[in-house]
Amino acid sequence: MNAKEANKISIVTYLDQMGIKPSKVKAGYCFYYSPYREEKTPSFKVHPIKNLWVDFGDGNAGGTLIDLVLKMNPVFTISEAIQEIATISGPSFFLHPPILSNAKPSEKEPPGITIFKTKPLGNNRAITDYLHSRGISLETASDFCREVYYRIGNKRYFGIGNANENGWSIRNKYWKGCTAQGFSLYRNNAAQLSLFEGIFDMLSFAEMKKGDQYRQDFMVLNSLANVKQALPEIRKYSQIDLFLDRDKAGKGATEELMQSLSQCRDQSKLFSPYKDLNEYWMSSEKLGVKR
Repeated sequence: MNAKEANKISIVTYLDQMGIKPSKVKAGYCFYYSPYREEKTPSFKVHPIKNLWVDFGDGNAGGTLIDLVLKMNPVFTISEAIQEIATISGPSFFLHPPILSNAKPSEKEPPGITIFKTKPLGNNRAITDYLHSRGISLETASDFCREVYYRIGNKRYFGIGNANENGWSIRNKYWKGCTAQGFSLYRNNAAQLSLFEGIFDMLSFAEMKKGDQYRQDFMVLNSLANVKQALPEIRKYSQIDLFLDRDKAGKGATEELMQSLSQCRDQSKLFSPYKDLNEYWMSSEKLGVKR
């Protein structure tokens, strides 16, 4: 595919295959929330006939499909953008898996996730924006996570991933899942362990401690279901700080760990009255509170 052929592909179709739908259609134009930055009001406009776009919230930036792909992937060269268009214009490529309408919430994770590539963080604007929306900097997350590109059946997706002992835990703005259940352990050769339920809780803690040298190892359970298999590793530490969620399940797991291991300390008071550490951190960020 060359540049001329790439720009003939419909921008509306391309966005649709990315799982991005117009917020409204008016006077023959399609209006979207910008696909490469966070915004609260849709200001991204596509002219389907001319096959051109303009983003009024980004200084009237606009252009062809190649220009859009370069905006969405700022590290791409033009040839890489064309290659991306050629790839995506084949099998469907969505930002998130479709929700199964008849499934219960616990049954909505599709089986058969296959990783086909990973990249350092910073290549995919949508993933970077998602991190920022959770109050996490690229610098902090890059020490622990990668961009993960994966298939479910013949459809392709992407998200932020942290490796666990059995595979990858993956999430994006719309969905979270894993290739296999397992906990993630980040070693700093310390005798102290800080234990978190989810990756964004740990990343929030790392943001709060930015500039300080870590004096503990970090463990992310990724799911409370992994407590039992993580217990042999947890027992090795002389001090264990628990930052589990303040909901019923998290409080129950905290109580059980403290009853089983005398070296455990409940640190959830740090983010009271919020449910979890990331929720607390995002609230502090919005208020401009320095921690």
